[in-house]
Order: sequence, then structure tokens, then C-alpha cells
Amino acid sequence: MNWFEEKYGPWAVVTGASQGIGAEFCERLALAGINLVLVARDSGALDTLAKKLSTHNIQCRAVALDLSQPEAIALLAKQTQGLDIGLLVASAGFGSIGTLIDSDLDNECGMVAVNCSAVLAQCHFFGKRFATQRRGGIILLSSIVAFQGVPGSANYAATKAYVQSLAE
Repeated sequence: MNWFEEKYGPWAVVTGASQGIGAEFCERLALAGINLVLVARDSGALDTLAKKLSTHNIQCRAVALDLSQPEAIALLAKQTQGLDIGLLVASAGFGSIGTLIDSDLDNECGMVAVNCSAVLAQCHFFGKRFATQRRGGIILLSSIVAFQGVPGSANYAATKAYVQSLAE
């Protein structure tokens, strides 16, 4: 057992796993010998990533979920039941560009759902689990725009400010 597994346990959940920073976290955790629950919307990309990461002699469970949906966290809880998870990397998120009044309201509300509500629900669910286990960690990904409003990205900056405050 390596120090990472000893501190956090043998499994980690990574949301936004199929690309970008989330995929990089998956690669690094796999290199550390941590089994992964990969969460993103694109099941094909998740399956490809799981196959690639399995070459590191770890187990991967691909969970295709749209975190903007209210039932997503309950589904994630069901998919992770029985796994000794000790780390959550909440990397899923997205932004928009342009003036708020010209944007699509459904898209902006979806951004709040993914970047804020889903992060809160994940922290609440896994935080309780980690407290009961008396070990675990949560990594939340924010942005430099969290520290001030940004013209053309007002709602995105606001969602990242929420994540920053929650993390602190």
C-alpha cells in the first residue's frame, strides 16, 4: 500500500474526467495506483479513458452522468456504493462567453447546476462519507476569475466564486 492509498483509500471519484484537467487528474491518480470512478457525460470518451488507464493495473468504473440533472448525485451515490472511496476531485464544469442578457438562460442555469449545485451535492455526500471513515479528501477546481467579476463571463465568474468560497 502506498502513502496515497493509506491516506485516502484505494478509490477516487473524478468528475469531468473525460477531458482537460479532470483527465489529467485521472492519469496522475492512476500512476499512483488509485482505482477510479470516472464521471462525465460522454460514455464513449469515458470507456476509452478507462481502457487507457487500466494499463496502469488499476480498476476503472465509467459512470456517464449529466451533473446538471437533479438526480445525478443520487445516481453517483448508487454507482459508488460498496467502493472504498477516499478522494473526490470535482473537476466538471463549463463556462460561457458574452453578455448575460444575450445568453441562453437554460444554458446559464445549467452552468449554475453543474458548477455550483452539483459541487455542493458532491461535497455534502462524499464529505459525510469521509467523515464517517475518518479519512478522505476533496479537491475543488475554481478559477482566477473567482476573485472578481469578469466582463463577458459574469455568470461563469460567479459560479467559480461560489466554488472558491465553498472550498475555503
